[in-house]
Amino acid sequence: MKAFRGHDNKIRLFRPEMNMKRMVASAQRAGFAPFNDILLLDCLKQLIEIDKDWVPSQKLTSLYLRPTFIGTEPALGVSSSSEGILFIIMCPVGAYFKTGVKPVSLVSDSRNVRAWPGGTGCYKMGSNYAPTIALQEEAEKKGYQQILWLYGDDQELTEVGAMNIFFYMINENNERELVTPSLDKGMVLPGVIRNSVLQLAQHWVK
Repeated sequence: MKAFRGHDNKIRLFRPEMNMKRMVASAQRAGFAPFNDILLLDCLKQLIEIDKDWVPSQKLTSLYLRPTFIGTEPALGVSSSSEGILFIIMCPVGAYFKTGVKPVSLVSDSRNVRAWPGGTGCYKMGSNYAPTIALQEEAEKKGYQQILWLYGDDQELTEVGAMNIFFYMINENNERELVTPSLDKGMVLPGVIRNSVLQLAQHWVK
């Protein structure tokens, strides 16, 4: 989630309510106590107002926002935590890649998997990313910027390391199609941008 400064100097969030709903679902999957996502969003807006000078104004920049929920119960054991801390990390950022807003190079990985049916690939959890870091670094050494994660014997497409993926194609009926991996199996993160692209594409078809 990011805060953007417009040409009119007004600061805007992009569909933050969807990020909040996704965080609620992720917290439930991790066994954390429920929290009020509407109240958290209100706190987030107040925090941005206090630190609004940190929202950059240069092209392709924004204030990166990372609501974070961690368990803090002073005990060791395999169980849900009865205590936790909910906080927000903020940082001014530029384009995600050093090359800017340009096509990125991908390498497919058929040896390792990022997520699997019934797992936590569809939730925003650190455990989905930590095991991919070493493999991502290997890909970068070979000249690739991201990994296209595959799954199963059929090498089913899931997502790219830092983003959902779409394919624009002409099908066998000579029709234009925009295709993206399904959320049905729980292997793909329900990205806010993904949802927005699908909604816009349906509007264009009409």
